[in-house]
Amino acid sequence: MPAKSRFEVSGPGGSSAPRVMRSGCGVLCIGAAQLVVGLCLLGLYEGYKAYYFNEYIAQLQVEQWNSTSIDARVGNYENPMDPRSPMGFTFYLAIINNIFSIAGLAGVLNAQRELVIAFFAYNAAQMVLSFHFFVDMVTDAGINYSGEPPMLTAYEKASAAFLFFNFVLSVAATVFAMRAVDEIRSKQREEYNRLTVLSDTLAFEADHP
Repeated sequence: MPAKSRFEVSGPGGSSAPRVMRSGCGVLCIGAAQLVVGLCLLGLYEGYKAYYFNEYIAQLQVEQWNSTSIDARVGNYENPMDPRSPMGFTFYLAIINNIFSIAGLAGVLNAQRELVIAFFAYNAAQMVLSFHFFVDMVTDAGINYSGEPPMLTAYEKASAAFLFFNFVLSVAATVFAMRAVDEIRSKQREEYNRLTVLSDTLAFEADHP
């Protein structure tokens, strides 16, 4: 009989305990995928920052732009150090994304309902945030102005693709996370009932040797 997609926690002595999470694999896969997306966004941000300061600004200096012009450009729309810029906010988005991805993974692996709830709440909000960020990044990729860094549009398009993927993952995560919370609650109740019965049995045997 083919194995079902589920996450099992071994009980005492290596036996399989009744704590079975059928949605656990879904949460684990989504959490891992979101972690990868966050790391990719971080990589794009750092890549653009290195390109901007090592190549683009250096090229402006070679072309004998004065320091005032360069400083003005650093504070503009294209600056990766400005969180209001298209590429700048991806750094902070990646940090938040990875924090809650790890929370989701830890919540399922340790059957911690609070961590899975936090993972669900984050993804419920991110469904809206990621979609808006995606639309805004696509718009930014279509904006061209004189003196724009040549590679800016390519980085924006790549970031937009990962933002859309993150939006899709968030939709799936809300479904699996809620199911996982229900299953954790159910399995914890079963474990409590099992321990209660075991305790009553031991007490009865002690009173009736």
